[in-house]
Amino acid sequence: MGFKHWTAGLVLTAGLAGCAPADPPAETSAPTEGAISTDLSADTYLSYANDTFTVSGASEADLSGLVASLPAYASLTWDTQTFDADSGATVFEGLALGFGGEEKFGIKFETAKLWGYEDELLLARMAGERLSETGALLTRLEGTNMTYFGVVPALNSIFNETLEQLDAELPEGFEFGFDRFDSNTERFVMSGVSLRPWEMSLLPAEKVTDFDADIPAEVVDIIHGGQRLIAVSRSLAIEKSVSLDTDFTFEMRQPGAETSMAVSIEVAAAEGIQGFDIEKNFTRGYSGSQTNTYSDEVAPGEVVTLSGFPAGFTMAQQESYETSELRNMKLDKLMGFLARSELPMMDERDLLSLGTWEVANYVSQLNDKTILTAERGFFNAENFEWVIPSELSFGVSGAQLNTEELGDFFFTFFETFLAGVDIDELPEDEREEMELVREGVEKAMELLPEHGLNVLPFEMSVTANWAADSGPTDFAFEWDADGFGKTELTAGITLPTYESLQAAFESEDREDAFETAFLEAFSFRGARWFEQDKGVYDKLFGFANALGKEYPDEGWGAMLGSMEPAQMRSYLGTMTRMGKASASAEFPPAAEWLESIATYLETGGSIEIASNPPRPIDEELIDSYEDDPEPEEIVEILGLTVTHTK
Repeated sequence: MGFKHWTAGLVLTAGLAGCAPADPPAETSAPTEGAISTDLSADTYLSYANDTFTVSGASEADLSGLVASLPAYASLTWDTQTFDADSGATVFEGLALGFGGEEKFGIKFETAKLWGYEDELLLARMAGERLSETGALLTRLEGTNMTYFGVVPALNSIFNETLEQLDAELPEGFEFGFDRFDSNTERFVMSGVSLRPWEMSLLPAEKVTDFDADIPAEVVDIIHGGQRLIAVSRSLAIEKSVSLDTDFTFEMRQPGAETSMAVSIEVAAAEGIQGFDIEKNFTRGYSGSQTNTYSDEVAPGEVVTLSGFPAGFTMAQQESYETSELRNMKLDKLMGFLARSELPMMDERDLLSLGTWEVANYVSQLNDKTILTAERGFFNAENFEWVIPSELSFGVSGAQLNTEELGDFFFTFFETFLAGVDIDELPEDEREEMELVREGVEKAMELLPEHGLNVLPFEMSVTANWAADSGPTDFAFEWDADGFGKTELTAGITLPTYESLQAAFESEDREDAFETAFLEAFSFRGARWFEQDKGVYDKLFGFANALGKEYPDEGWGAMLGSMEPAQMRSYLGTMTRMGKASASAEFPPAAEWLESIATYLETGGSIEIASNPPRPIDEELIDSYEDDPEPEEIVEILGLTVTHTK
């Protein structure tokens, strides 16, 4: 989500900040914090982008020093330059920054307005000087019809050169290439652009080859390219940026298929960008699609393409959402280690954060069939200890899975598969079986709405928490489907503390130290599984009964068709009770537990299976038993209970 804002700022100044010497000395100056604006709604972002901006007493921007300092592989050009004294903006028509040889790729604005351009630190940085300093670069940039050019030939060139360098032999029939990349942002505004300290130390080639002598030397070039890109990104800070009405399309060829992508975004905004740290990223009005059209050509005797999909099948995936918001993503510190060819040790506990993310009014489709909708989705991965997450949570609310539409999609997939099969060449029994399966799927799909199985409304959440300084770790899963059922699953264990993990990591024999740390710390503190019947069994059994009636001549059909849902529930309860005698002979409490389960299956309500040990089950407790515990002791040790509630 932050990529567009990084890219716009990056491409605009990559040739600038990135033109420092190839191997500048690594600096360790702490990044400065940019000014973070107050929380803004989408309408406020629109106002920020569209309001008239003026600076009194401004002077015209002079880009000649920058143009003269660019390396041979970069160019900065424009058609006309004028100065608007009323607003204080320097106005460029056709401003373009390109990279490469004769066929350049880069970014271009139909019109670009600059305020507060300062090149003193920038030009020094490009000469390899003042690498540890921080300073302003640009007060504000406004651009119209921002586009990227030369992307397709650049991508194809990179791909082909990589294959040549790696001396890769492509399999027969392999086809890969990029055919189209069109992008346009009607309006782009960025303010508060500054340069941060430059940090980069390229990874020595011998470290790569020492790790694995078979790694091609060209891999080092790829790693160095990545480090340079990281270094350039980290050297930029942007207070705020907004893109309005962005559209792009992308087309490529791959083995056995052609792929096209299209994305449209009404508003995309970001605040508080410090390299790879983002205070906030906001999107409104997103819609995206990807269409894969699979080839009709298949190998002799096959019915699927190289991709594994039926020949001639088209799969279109679409998704959209009203708004999306990411907050507090912090990756810059970690990226700094990569740029300096260092590994962060475990004393770097505050190393990263993936932030919190929310999406509103999400819709997912397959071949124009609405499969999933959700009023809200969320993901929280803000808390880490080093690279270990200490708290994770994700889930959805107000969600709805359209099982009928999903079934229709797979039925279409199945029909396409059958279309590629020469039915006349199959043995008669296989032809009959294939037709029976097709007919059964079709009938099952027709019965879904009648039994309330065509739509599944649900809410779901998953959480995991690790107390790094003490060890207790808890997991929880909850699924609640109105009209169907509710499921809860929780578990509590104890894991090693961060301090013990760090000691193991820093020991000479890490593998043995980690094993010891886990054995000494691990304990089982309890678990619980809970299920509430809100109608799911009656729906499923009613569906099974109706489907069975469609096949009275089949053994399974005759059985299911003769049993109403209440009878099926009673039958399952009876079958469960049949095991009581033999189970209780081996394990006395089993009789009571099986009775609770049988009653739940018959009458509904809720069932809970829980383990609440009187004391945590750890290595010490296990070693205290010379012989295997008796069944009664196991129940006591685990604190097992099975409870049915009507």
